[in-house]
Amino acid sequence: MTGAQNRPPRMPDRRQGDHITAALGVFDGVHLGHRRVLAHAAALGRCHAVTFAADSMPEKQGRPMRYIYTDEQKKRLLMTCGADAVFALPFGEIGALSGEAFCREILRDRLQVDVVVCGHDYRFGHKASCTAADLIRFGQKLGFRVDLVDEVRDDDDALAVSSSRIRFLLESGEITQANNLLGSDYQIMTQVVTGQQLGRTIGIPTANQVFERWQCVPHHGVYASFAEIGDIWVPAITNIGMRPTVMSNAAEPVAETHLIGWSGELVGTLLPVTLCKFIRPERKFDSVDDLAAQIRRDIQTRKRLLPADGIGEAAAINFL
Repeated sequence: MTGAQNRPPRMPDRRQGDHITAALGVFDGVHLGHRRVLAHAAALGRCHAVTFAADSMPEKQGRPMRYIYTDEQKKRLLMTCGADAVFALPFGEIGALSGEAFCREILRDRLQVDVVVCGHDYRFGHKASCTAADLIRFGQKLGFRVDLVDEVRDDDDALAVSSSRIRFLLESGEITQANNLLGSDYQIMTQVVTGQQLGRTIGIPTANQVFERWQCVPHHGVYASFAEIGDIWVPAITNIGMRPTVMSNAAEPVAETHLIGWSGELVGTLLPVTLCKFIRPERKFDSVDDLAAQIRRDIQTRKRLLPADGIGEAAAINFL
């Protein structure tokens, strides 16, 4: 983001009688733990989700930040999960504030919060120097209450649900586990771009989508998927990767989705594609004919999965 887009968004005027809550977090992926924070905040009043613009966070704790979802996807999920408004603040500007300045200038003066909700591990202020205990202390001084929400753990109570864990699962091809922790199936949701149109020449056209620069990219390979067109969920297969059979020096990975039994023009449209199950890793074939034969086998595999593994049900209850 540059220029005017880099400035913090204007906070809305407070309406008489409003009880304002702020849900704090990076909220990358809006996973089950984040949803618990949002649900608690939404139950208390008018909920403002306060987060950071994804592409303003090239680093987190000194390491490159690979975000799961774009800002638009994150906003949609936050609103679905109870937020009345979403404020994606620029990390560079807000991260330079001390913890007390953040509480005073953003939470008290601009948002005018009554209650702040976050997880026990929430950190804030310059170089993440402040903890949830500091937030409680600043809240007592500045006139707002702080509620801390317990983390969500997986089914065997062994590990906490976290964005870093979900990124690892996505990058490892463990899409089913990642979806369980996210709380709704992982989606690619960007505009369809014009590709090489090789798929058209072999009778298997694809909708091509690119990932943003700092975005976490799922494990390269073929997935059972659904494409959402209006109110219709179309069974599909999606290949994510570098297209080694037809591209020798691709710079960035691309998601190529073939919609089974559907035809039409999608270039320029915003297409939600839901990944449900990993089928096979990406590989280089000796010829385009060999590639086409394998894609047709992948389509048959996808058709066999259609009534099985809860794939149809998972898509039907997807939040987006």
